[in-house]
Amino acid sequence: MPLPCGEVGRICFPPAIVSPTSRAPAATYRARARLSRNRLGTLLVVLAAAVASAALPDAAVPARSVTKRPLLRPASVGAHGKAHRLFPRFAGAVPVLVYHRLVTADEGPGVAPAVFEAQLRRLHDLGFEAITLNQYVRFIRGDAVELPERPVLITFDDGFASALASADAVLAGYGWTAVMYVPTGLVGRPGRLTWDELRQMRSSGRWQIDEHAGHGHDLITADAAGRRLPFYAGKLWTGGGQESFVHYKQRVRSDIERGSALLARNLPGWTPRASFAVPFGNYGQRASNDSRIAPWLSGYLRRSFDVVFVQRDDRFSTPGAGFANRFALSRRWDADTLEMRLHRGLDDLKQHAQAKRSRRP
Repeated sequence: MPLPCGEVGRICFPPAIVSPTSRAPAATYRARARLSRNRLGTLLVVLAAAVASAALPDAAVPARSVTKRPLLRPASVGAHGKAHRLFPRFAGAVPVLVYHRLVTADEGPGVAPAVFEAQLRRLHDLGFEAITLNQYVRFIRGDAVELPERPVLITFDDGFASALASADAVLAGYGWTAVMYVPTGLVGRPGRLTWDELRQMRSSGRWQIDEHAGHGHDLITADAAGRRLPFYAGKLWTGGGQESFVHYKQRVRSDIERGSALLARNLPGWTPRASFAVPFGNYGQRASNDSRIAPWLSGYLRRSFDVVFVQRDDRFSTPGAGFANRFALSRRWDADTLEMRLHRGLDDLKQHAQAKRSRRP
């Protein structure tokens, strides 16, 4: 006969415990009491064994399927269990990182996918949080915008397909976003993203897409000796001689406008003017064959876009600083190198703040 249940969850007790007023003889009552004590003892042993088995190491229980995304650790614990102090808080500045290809050493120049994952893990361990391009643009313009205590902007140049293949899942694991700067003339070429993939990335909410160039992510012949310069940084040499400065300006403006038009045509809802990443980081200030190029192009770009990115050094970007600097990550950078360079950038920020205070009357 089923045992009636008492008031303790679903544990059932003999009638002698549930109904102590039973009219059974005293000897029968004592026998039932002993039986109930024995059964209760057995039940407690079973419960204790269940609790002990739940506390066994993972290796003692059947393995579960694992996620492909990174498992986030507390910010104070890094890879391999090594403790990392949180990066010092800072205000009024944002470090910006730029990646290109994510490939292994035998596939060519770039950052290895495993290194990229380790670098993002380190950023997370140090307490950094990725911000969106929209947040960054508002910050650079001096608009009111809420930023985390340790903001970072993550960007990619050149539209390589490895960003979708190797970086997207890592970003998703942290709930972070990134910006892809696309030279529209290279879309769909081998190893590059297609328009369908760019639309897919944009619709995920993890990626914002902006312009890197039209067809101008290339080198041109700059003189009769065959010197090569970036498309935007020098005047073109042809068999008939050097192009005029007027023609140079027309060529560069047309290329940038063509790139914007292609992005607007192929990415529904995309609008220009947010930001632009100068190809090779050179607008004529590094190397050129005409001293008029750098001042003209810098003025044109700053009038045309809210933010213009170049790669210079380890400086954090600040509002009103003109061209915004990015940390250009290479194969030589591991997670420790990235952390060291971020500290170097913070030291530079502190020195500039101190110099600014010392100039006050």
